[in-house]
Amino acid sequence: MASVPKEKNLTPPRKCDICQKGAGISLCPGCEQMFCRKDFNEHRQQLSTQLDVITREHDFVKQSVDQTCDVTTSKVFDKIEKWEMEWMKKVKMAADLAREEVQDIVAEPKKQLKRITDEIRPRMADEDYVEYDLDRWMNEIKQVNADMQAMSSTIVIESGHECEWKRMIKVRKLKPQSHVFKSPKRSEKSINEVKQLDFNKLKVRPQRQIKVESYWAMGASDMNLLYCGKDTLCLTDRTDHKTNTLQWSGAPATEICWSSFLDRFLILTSTTLHSLNVQTNEVTQIKQVSDKKKADFLRCTCANQTLLVSTFENGSVVEEWDMSGEWRMMRRWKPPVSCQQNEWIVDIRFSCDGSHIGVTMSTPGEYNLFHVRDRSMNILNSITFPWLEYGYVLLSLPNGQWLTHEARNEQLHMVSRDGKLEHV
Repeated sequence: MASVPKEKNLTPPRKCDICQKGAGISLCPGCEQMFCRKDFNEHRQQLSTQLDVITREHDFVKQSVDQTCDVTTSKVFDKIEKWEMEWMKKVKMAADLAREEVQDIVAEPKKQLKRITDEIRPRMADEDYVEYDLDRWMNEIKQVNADMQAMSSTIVIESGHECEWKRMIKVRKLKPQSHVFKSPKRSEKSINEVKQLDFNKLKVRPQRQIKVESYWAMGASDMNLLYCGKDTLCLTDRTDHKTNTLQWSGAPATEICWSSFLDRFLILTSTTLHSLNVQTNEVTQIKQVSDKKKADFLRCTCANQTLLVSTFENGSVVEEWDMSGEWRMMRRWKPPVSCQQNEWIVDIRFSCDGSHIGVTMSTPGEYNLFHVRDRSMNILNSITFPWLEYGYVLLSLPNGQWLTHEARNEQLHMVSRDGKLEHV
């Protein structure tokens, strides 16, 4: 007996998603729509037209990129060549100065011998000498001879081996900002890799000194020191060579700090904030931060993209600014979080890794305080110091420690990373 075939369950075909009339026979894997044959052909034609537009745009941009790269390369190379020539001049000036120093050293025995000659001749003519004079002259002549024999081995050339030539000039791409430019974040050594500061070395005479007639504020980067006088900004390098002096027409600076995030010095006055590009000597006012409050600004500190600014008043206020983008104020701390109403903030500093904040405060006629705080201004530890009229200024060290300095008594205090007094 023959079997009867089973009937198939037929379902109506899916309609075209475009016309909703014809049967959908083709699924586009890109837009995941179902097309009838007519609409599928039109869809492919549209994609082909879009690809033609993209190809033309690609060819146009390629031509523009080639031209721009050539022009940019030429301009940047010209700047590098200019830098090279300027440094060749500086190196020659340093070499000429070294030659003059050699001539001064070599001429010293001649000067000493001439002094002896000028003393002997008149005394010999007048027969005005005794055994003591003869012995003294002989000893002096022997000493001149000994100095002359050892001259070549006693002249040492200090050629500045600490100069990091790779950092003398470098090229990198900066992202445009509203007023200044942001540079890539620099790598920093971890706390464990940084040597501890030998506090005893601060008690001996420094190896290098920079003579400054007067200044209102100063700040330093790895390569430069910037200080602000009454009407000038003075920039020096690590070897104490004055690299530039700029006219400063603004109000006296109350604080200068270095931002590795912006690759700029930040200069704070009582009402304004400025940035200084050490490469171009361009000073730019940061208008978003300037002229914000009736109370005068006093101190600023920065870490990565964050800037803190404190005011000069009883019950000082601390503002937190984001330096990326459009310079937005992120937070503002008032008493009793920033300080007590009867206190004013003398100095404020980020730790070198940016994880903590050091704050020194003063209560007039009573006491001074040092706080280690977290990034939310919560107090982690506190030290009470005797009251001083000008308070205690603060320096954060690479190993996480803090160094406080009494402005008038010239006494240093070393404080550990967690806010415990270590040395006085």
